[in-house]
Amino acid sequence: IVYDKVITNTGNGYNKTTGIFTCPVSGTYVFTWSAMSRTQKQYCYSHIYHNGHKLMMTYSFEANGGDHEVASNTMVLSLKLDDRVWIGTITCYYGFGYPYTGFSGWKL
Repeated sequence: IVYDKVITNTGNGYNKTTGIFTCPVSGTYVFTWSAMSRTQKQYCYSHIYHNGHKLMMTYSFEANGGDHEVASNTMVLSLKLDDRVWIGTITCYYGFGYPYTGFSGWKL
C-alpha cells in the first residue's frame, strides 16, 4: 500500500513512491496502521512486513451493507539501519485512502 499523503517524514525514512519505510537509525520503533473497507459487504486485509516477512495483519469487513468498518493494529520492532517496513495487502476490495487509512511509525 502506498500512502501518498505524507504529513511528517522526519529523517526521510518513508518513500511515498514505493510505500516503504527504510530505517535511517537503528533502534526500537512503533508502527501503527489502519485500513477501512467500504459499504456493501466489502473486505480489506492489510499486513505489516519487515524485510519481506509478513508479521501481523488487520481485517475489516462490512457485513451489513450500510456502514464502513475500520481495522487497526500496532507493532513494536527492533530495526537495524536500512531495514525495511511496509504495509501490504493480499486482498483489499474497495479500501479507502487518506484520511480514512494511515501508517505511522516512530522511534522510541
